[in-house]
Amino acid sequence: MHDVPEIHGRKALVISNPMAGSRRTTLTHDVIHELSIMGWQVSLVRTQSIGHAEQIVVGLQAQPHGMPDVLIVAGGDGTINEVVNGLCHIGGLDLPIALIPTGTVNLLASEIRLPTNPKLLADIISQSRVGKVVLGQITAGPNSRLFLMTAGVGFDARAVSRVSKNLKKFDGKFAYIVAGVTEYLFGKWPFYQITIDGESSCARSVLFANGRHYAGGMTWAPGASIKEPSLEVGVFHRLGRFRLLLYALALIMGKLGSMPGVRILSAKEIELQSHCSDPIQADGDIVGYLPARISVAPTWVNMIGLEPRSN
Repeated sequence: MHDVPEIHGRKALVISNPMAGSRRTTLTHDVIHELSIMGWQVSLVRTQSIGHAEQIVVGLQAQPHGMPDVLIVAGGDGTINEVVNGLCHIGGLDLPIALIPTGTVNLLASEIRLPTNPKLLADIISQSRVGKVVLGQITAGPNSRLFLMTAGVGFDARAVSRVSKNLKKFDGKFAYIVAGVTEYLFGKWPFYQITIDGESSCARSVLFANGRHYAGGMTWAPGASIKEPSLEVGVFHRLGRFRLLLYALALIMGKLGSMPGVRILSAKEIELQSHCSDPIQADGDIVGYLPARISVAPTWVNMIGLEPRSN
């Protein structure tokens, strides 16, 4: 990987997802206040809908005052995902990103151990220590999307596809729980043909991890690292309602990889085929439909607060 960039300016743009709730919105404003005291020039833009964060980033090219020195994302993994894909569209992945963890799911913030104290967050941003996050990539037909932490096909993605947008506005975590329970009670899971680095087999559900954390901080892939150019793949060869209960218990206990019918391995490229166009989730949102190729992306993103990878 190339050397990480040095940050010389103090102009920041905050892209904030206001759906996070009043307490977390207060965190965003407190961080902005602390940065202003430190001499930063900070602008704030609020997203209006799903996909708006990506549109905001793409629109930066047309701004007369140019690009900020730092892009600060106040939201969860879905908002960060949109920002990274927007930067990819404009060739701006060199722009350093900082996080204010205010979303429903904050796996990336947990991965790099970000605090939730506004003064500490402002200090981290101001110190501008940058590390590189390796990205995953999903290619489905002519479309390609980057992801930072997780992706999935099968039970995982079908549950995400059931998340109520209206309920998510009021209580995001509860919306995901309701969707998961609904999928558990009524879902049907087809077989997929999965090819991992040239070896083919059948699966009922597949998880992909670019980082260690999953579903609120649990871990099923302890070998995953956002600093390494490899994906951890969890292949579920068997699936049923009783097995799902066992898998959930094993996940909580950190022993999912030892369960019969589950295989966890490292890979750089995975192909998935199915007789139906099943959804694919990435960082908590549906981003495409099968067939698809999931791989390590040929690019990365510069993240403030992440210790640089030691060579």
